[in-house]
Amino acid sequence: MKLPFWLLLLLPALGLQAQADTSNVYKINLVPGKIKRPYELTDPTPFMETIKASDLKSLLDVLASKEMQGRETGEPGQRKAADFIAQQFKDAGIPPQGDRNTYFQKIVLANESWSNLSLKVEGVEFKNKVDFYVLPAYNPNTPEMNLKEIVFVGYGIEDPKYNDYAKADVKGKAVLFYDGEPLNDDGKSKITGEMYRSDWALNWQKKVKLAKEKGATLVFILDPKISDNLKSKRRAIGAGGWKPVAEGGEKKASEYINNLFVSPALAQALLGDKAGKVLETVAVSGTESFKPSKVKTKIELKMAKESTTLVGSNVLAVIEGIDPQLKKEYVFVTAHYDHLGSPDSTVVYYGADDNASGSSGVIEIARAFQEARKQGVGPKRTVVCMLVSGEEKGLLGSKYYTEFPMFPLDKTIVDVNIDMIGRVDEPHKNNPNYVYVIGSDRLSPELHQINERVNTEYTKMELNYKYNAKDDPNHYYERSDHYNFAEKGIPAIFYFNGTHADYHRPTDTPDKINFDALAKRAQLAFLTAWEVADRPSRLSIEKK
Repeated sequence: MKLPFWLLLLLPALGLQAQADTSNVYKINLVPGKIKRPYELTDPTPFMETIKASDLKSLLDVLASKEMQGRETGEPGQRKAADFIAQQFKDAGIPPQGDRNTYFQKIVLANESWSNLSLKVEGVEFKNKVDFYVLPAYNPNTPEMNLKEIVFVGYGIEDPKYNDYAKADVKGKAVLFYDGEPLNDDGKSKITGEMYRSDWALNWQKKVKLAKEKGATLVFILDPKISDNLKSKRRAIGAGGWKPVAEGGEKKASEYINNLFVSPALAQALLGDKAGKVLETVAVSGTESFKPSKVKTKIELKMAKESTTLVGSNVLAVIEGIDPQLKKEYVFVTAHYDHLGSPDSTVVYYGADDNASGSSGVIEIARAFQEARKQGVGPKRTVVCMLVSGEEKGLLGSKYYTEFPMFPLDKTIVDVNIDMIGRVDEPHKNNPNYVYVIGSDRLSPELHQINERVNTEYTKMELNYKYNAKDDPNHYYERSDHYNFAEKGIPAIFYFNGTHADYHRPTDTPDKINFDALAKRAQLAFLTAWEVADRPSRLSIEKK
């Protein structure tokens, strides 16, 4: 599981250990036995039962072995793991449908860093990692930029309940806005009306994209806690950023304009004499009282990049549906098989739970679907079991797929994602019969209901929705590969066992895996995918 750059910037020191509170977001009465549905399904039981703890152990022991060298994207260990996974699909009789009649989708990633980064305001030079910081992944290559005007736009938000751009003309100008969002006197968000924050506060990239849409050419984001962030987030701030690149080598056009997180002192320099009054006023202003402030300021910026590339691969098993029409719709089951590698060639980050567990589960799920296909009993839709690389570098394998899909995204109806399902966390040490479920209701309540239903009927686990809460400080919903599908409007569900002391450490080894728990969780993922793939109608989507 990946901890993304933007989350590092927005959250205080992140506690990765599972919390003691195991309360659920939903409390649903479970009814044992068969459940009546408004449609008929082929009985999945014989195929579910092919997903066995012993088979999962055989797969995981190989994927998390020393020979795989930690499976870091672009390294020999990742390629060995990809070949091993492809061989499992071939042995199962699944025909190749990837690039050039293989099981692979080649992914090319570019890692960008700064060769020249400098900023002057009215001839005064300001220092990177002192007065400002930037993230290469979210900034295009701009060798030189000169601007003469900046507009202060409050929080940089345009929303039905709060709009900073109503009276602002920012075309061709730089903009400056606060990080976060405006709050009422009681601490509630002016946008959500509740204590939890809106996407505007949780996803600063959304503000940058909006500024670009409005015609701005440069963004400054005021970070009042810049001193703390420069210390506690130094790795994220100093790291290069990886981005998907089209196979021909030409980089995809950036979604962003250049953007910098700046100190209050730098913000004051940008706004000149108006700074004190304007910056103080906007913190307490509402939609009606705030007026954008336009200032003449000479800005000289250089953000020149240098780039390196690496090549990884996603591995796909495509099991064609049996219905002549519905087979043109696609159900995805995903997990990432990459991990952190062997940085100094002596210590191996085995990644048994993260995520050889999920990878093994997806291989077994592919075998189960293929067995049903051989018997000619289902499912109706085509199932794509995809193991992705690049997750640990920023969810990039799945990002690459959704940017360069092999099957139409508008015909892709769900992503069932598995990331870390082989361990038992501390709150459940006496009850391994559980799984955390994340995201199932975010876009399609039907997906949530299906998962509840098949669990009630077959696997009978405790479904814990603690980490699905919108105010969950860990933000796991945004931290695994399903999120790239969800961003495209595709319903997604994410299965997870919680974190542990071995997370992202060399001690995440196969001997600590609970294979019975892993098997049951993989079975639940299979059953949910089965019902979505075999029902007569596609999932309804009720939320964007």
